[in-house]
Amino acid sequence: MSGTSVDSIDASVVGVNLIGDHVSIKTMANITYPIPDCIRKEIFTLFKDSSGSLRRMAALNIRLGNLFAEAVLELLKNTGLKPEDIDVIGSHGQTVYHVAEPLELCGEEVRGTIQIGEASAIAQKSGIPVVSDFRTADVAAGGSGAPLVPFLDQILFKDMSKNTAAQNLGGIGNVTWIPKEGEGVVAFDTGPGNMIIDALVSIYTRGKLKYDKDGAIGKRGKVIDNLLNKWMEHPYLKKSPPKTTGREEFGGRFLEEELKDIKANADIIRTAEEFTAYSIADSYKRFLPEEPEVVIVTGGGVHNSVIMDSLKKHLPRSIVEKGEDYGIDSDFKEAIAFALMGLWTILGKINNVTAATGAEHEAVMGKVSYP
Repeated sequence: MSGTSVDSIDASVVGVNLIGDHVSIKTMANITYPIPDCIRKEIFTLFKDSSGSLRRMAALNIRLGNLFAEAVLELLKNTGLKPEDIDVIGSHGQTVYHVAEPLELCGEEVRGTIQIGEASAIAQKSGIPVVSDFRTADVAAGGSGAPLVPFLDQILFKDMSKNTAAQNLGGIGNVTWIPKEGEGVVAFDTGPGNMIIDALVSIYTRGKLKYDKDGAIGKRGKVIDNLLNKWMEHPYLKKSPPKTTGREEFGGRFLEEELKDIKANADIIRTAEEFTAYSIADSYKRFLPEEPEVVIVTGGGVHNSVIMDSLKKHLPRSIVEKGEDYGIDSDFKEAIAFALMGLWTILGKINNVTAATGAEHEAVMGKVSYP
């Protein structure tokens, strides 16, 4: 899969043992496969309403599918596995637009979502069946199509003896609350993860850096309190779950508005990192049944010590840990999630979490493409 940062493709080989309701997951190998700058620029062009074109999107859909297939073949080469050793590929693709809030269209209010990275291209080049386009089934069921990772969180952490928050820190942050009783899961997008930070770093370094490694830039800056307080008034942060967000609210247009009168610098980047941590902690206080005893953080944000330290500061009564403390590679959790979702699809098993997406009923998400 490729996330909102569009910096690389994450791929994992996952072994799954399914006996009754018991699921055992073992990650056998991972790879981070770079997305060439020219393709990355094409994708970001599509993010801008006025400059993207359907013609280029149609072509980029195939080109990105070919690139995903290259990542699969490279992963197989690294592990010595053959295509026939793999039962199915679960491919999320690259989101280019997500209509989280219903749009009135010809007398009907509808949501929508578009992911590119053509599954047929992946299947034909890899020789492996591919399940893709997961989100649309949940949207068709009346849901928002996100977040989807709570499907994996429920499986990984259902036997925890403490109230647990599984917090992912990709471009957007999302949390899954798993109570120690096991029932009553709550999940939603908390708000910005790395998206605003990454964009500011790119502007500040004139494209030389794509992210703030270990928070090195943020550590040189100071939080701008009045700007942080302004950002914390964003309407999304006060909206009750189920809810989802993305680039449409915290992407280019957000930055254009916020940087009209100021320049990107270390203070702005530090403020954005504080915004991510503070908004997460605030969302817990607003929307979780109780303050979590344990917070398990995954995603690229775990490598930013400024964010992690701020989370601990804002959640003093919670133990804040990384996925690695539980045998989960923080960088590949989402790839693992979609691998498992793909398997559930071909088995005809439910793989959406209605409490997270607001769907009216359960659904088997995903479409199958054969070699």
